[in-house]
Amino acid sequence: MSRRYRDRRETKGHGALGFFITLILILAAFAVYFFFFTGDNMSGIKGKVYGIFYPQKYSQQVVKESKEFGVDEALIYSVIRTESGFRPEVESHAGAVGLMQLMPETFNWLQEKLDGEIKHDVSALKDPDVNIRYGTYFLSILIERYGGDIRTVAAAYNAGTTTADNWLSDSKYSTDGVTLKVIPYEETSHYADKVAETYNMYKKLYYS
Repeated sequence: MSRRYRDRRETKGHGALGFFITLILILAAFAVYFFFFTGDNMSGIKGKVYGIFYPQKYSQQVVKESKEFGVDEALIYSVIRTESGFRPEVESHAGAVGLMQLMPETFNWLQEKLDGEIKHDVSALKDPDVNIRYGTYFLSILIERYGGDIRTVAAAYNAGTTTADNWLSDSKYSTDGVTLKVIPYEETSHYADKVAETYNMYKKLYYS
């Protein structure tokens, strides 16, 4: 066999292999697209896969506090997932602690408002029972104050009620004084969008 003929055969073989690999990658890309990015149906395998990334950890505590304070379970899960990724020991650089990332001063205020006294020190925020209870109570206060718009409630949770009130009183950010159409802080805007998207996913997965 001549060298020229042998080289042609080897080149042809490599070309066929490349075409086959490209075809497999294209088919895999289409499969991923249709599996994850089309339709709202979350039943079967698709729902199980998404459920790995959107778990219902600490469900006993979430269900209990949801019933007591009248807060949607999906919202509680979405805040926990966004704030801490379900890690009870996490602390932020700003000093927020635990699953729902409560600040110590907010925690003390919530205790006095709910219990009439400060019953727990800051270390208790690493206890899921305590953190979810007061975090959910805080959400119930924000929902009563700002209504049912998830992004507005999330913005107040992240930036504080004073800041949220200032935004709502400014026509550049709110047309009705109740709902934030624009959130001027990029970090808070990103946070509110993420909570809203996560909330919608939890509703599709578990509550539709």
